[in-house]
Amino acid sequence: MLRKTLSLIIAGLMLCFILLPAAAADVGPVSVKINSNLAGKTENDVDAFIEIKSGNVVLRAIHGGPVSVADYAGTAYFDEALVAGRTYDITYCLCPADGYELPEKLAEGDLEIECGKNVSVFQKTIAVGHDRNDDGTFNDDREIMIRAKVTVDGNAFQRVIGWFYDLILKIKAWSLY
Repeated sequence: MLRKTLSLIIAGLMLCFILLPAAAADVGPVSVKINSNLAGKTENDVDAFIEIKSGNVVLRAIHGGPVSVADYAGTAYFDEALVAGRTYDITYCLCPADGYELPEKLAEGDLEIECGKNVSVFQKTIAVGHDRNDDGTFNDDREIMIRAKVTVDGNAFQRVIGWFYDLILKIKAWSLY
């Protein structure tokens, strides 16, 4: 009787240890800092754009890189340096590190964003990514998408010139012709 009970306990423990790694852990609270001192930086200078302070997340490549930069008119800035005083819409994409999983929706306290000077976050959601694998199959995964309006740090003259340049872009974008 003792042998049977002991073997059932051992079998139960072995089953738990086999299934334990398969269960994905939550990423925990995520804390990031978005910077605005980006003059002269390109999308390739990822460390200058965002700092991941805590949480089990990593930057995920979207549209060629982990950050996507566009101006008001939607013009993408892939390898161009950002100009001081200009305002850009920047999209950051964070995905869970290996073995971790994001919740269905962001709850209070799941995401803490520290903004640099002249940074305003206008969207923070969990989005579903639809990725195609090399063999033609697709993966759906959840990722944190943060969109912010960032005015690149500069002196007063650069900010005025950048404001006028952005205003001209807005006028051109809303033109009827």
